[in-house]
Amino acid sequence: MWVSGCGGAVPTCPTEHCLALSVNLPPDVTANTVEVMLRDGERLTRHRMVGQSATAGSWLLPLSDDASSNHRRAVYVRAVVEAGVQQRELVGSSSQFPVDGAVTVPLDGCEQAPCAHPSARRSAAMTYVPSTRTLLMHGGFGESGAPLDDLWAWNGLAWLRLPSSPGPVARGQHGLAFDPVSGKVLLFGGLGSQGVLDDTWLLDVSSLAWERAQVASPGARRLFAMAEAPVGSMSGLMLFGGQDESGAVLGETWLWNGQRWLPGPSSLCPVRALLPSPVPRCRVGSTLLPWSQGRESILLGGWLGPQPATALESDESLWRWDGASWSLAPLYRPTYVLSRYLHAAVPMASSTGFHGAWVGFGDDSTGLRQDSYLLSAADGAFQPLWSDAPSPRAEVASAFDVEREEVVIFGGRSATRLESETLTFSSEIGYQRHGN
Repeated sequence: MWVSGCGGAVPTCPTEHCLALSVNLPPDVTANTVEVMLRDGERLTRHRMVGQSATAGSWLLPLSDDASSNHRRAVYVRAVVEAGVQQRELVGSSSQFPVDGAVTVPLDGCEQAPCAHPSARRSAAMTYVPSTRTLLMHGGFGESGAPLDDLWAWNGLAWLRLPSSPGPVARGQHGLAFDPVSGKVLLFGGLGSQGVLDDTWLLDVSSLAWERAQVASPGARRLFAMAEAPVGSMSGLMLFGGQDESGAVLGETWLWNGQRWLPGPSSLCPVRALLPSPVPRCRVGSTLLPWSQGRESILLGGWLGPQPATALESDESLWRWDGASWSLAPLYRPTYVLSRYLHAAVPMASSTGFHGAWVGFGDDSTGLRQDSYLLSAADGAFQPLWSDAPSPRAEVASAFDVEREEVVIFGGRSATRLESETLTFSSEIGYQRHGN
């Protein structure tokens, strides 16, 4: 929920219970805008203070009256400040405060270790980890074109580099997803310096120890779609498609049950199907989305095979996986939205009541895409997002930050360079840029 903040001049709590929040800024710094994300159990509220309200430095924020020991509260603060002629972002957080209590949050810039910032890259992989309430990002290709093996955590405010070795070799165009069955993060496939990879790794999110899974592989591939499998399907994760070492485009479905890979339905990848197929056609650069409250998965976009093709051929349908079989999804299918590959698509759910997905960026036959959309679970329609759109790009890393209810986007390939900015998108505020 988005609400305006109650400035320091407000003498009483506007609801029955409140948090008295204050922030400590460095000397000679003035806040232009302050954004507060208040996690109150299952509910998140966003408070945005601008101008005099931001400079007040203290606010009363409404809280629920739940005082039980298992009711978790946390506050995350971002402030855009002026220091001389420069603007920068200061951040801080706290999770230690009672109902009708007070908390002071120091705000820092995080320019020094242990805070750092990932370098520019494309084709990295990102996922949300529920137990740590952070997002993990691994690998990608740097500005030299070489694959990377670094591992980063985003806590909603800043990046922290994590130990990444011993572990998977450097790679990009791979899959990274939290497996709800094993409670670990799974990494699979991708393209390394020695070619296309077929290895499966599991990361223990508590110890940050990598373990290579000694299991039969779906086969070496890159540029496939991977996401959480439908709830109740007896699988934790699923993947579809991709491209192998020879350049052949794949149309296989594979399911991960927490211990091993199991094959699902596959398409033969003809140039043009003579009859309607019960399985999506083979493709690269597509995305998979959990849908219908996690009971289904939706396959969106991609460059259809076989490769190499002289021109982009896209699928103007959305496909639905129910845990056992594929079928066409009964959703509105605008060609301009679906005709893209190397794009990003992230499920969203917010306390405002919006449930659906964010879809954006990518590449098509005309070049890089800048447009993005919200796909509503309520009516299955795509709503364009026009305001303050980031520059056109493809091959971004993205995931939904469940704790702070926003899409996180990093890096990607623009027309002239690789990007290194961190973007967030929330249905209440829209796009915001963080860091450099």
